[in-house]
Amino acid sequence: MDVKKILHILAAKEGINSSELVRRLSKYTGKEISVTSFLNRMNTGTIRYNEVDKIAEMLGYEIEFKKKP
Repeated sequence: MDVKKILHILAAKEGINSSELVRRLSKYTGKEISVTSFLNRMNTGTIRYNEVDKIAEMLGYEIEFKKKP
């Protein structure tokens, strides 16, 4: 599953859309984040891990890597 789908699922679980997710992330980080720029990075797959980590943290989730059995 790609990052875009994962972020859409997390946003949906929180009852918000992608634009609201970006607005909340901007407020959470204290940095101005363009909704258009962020959505473009999601669509092209160039979103950074630290951004995804901040979104997960903001929404109360954590990223976990597990070794396959």
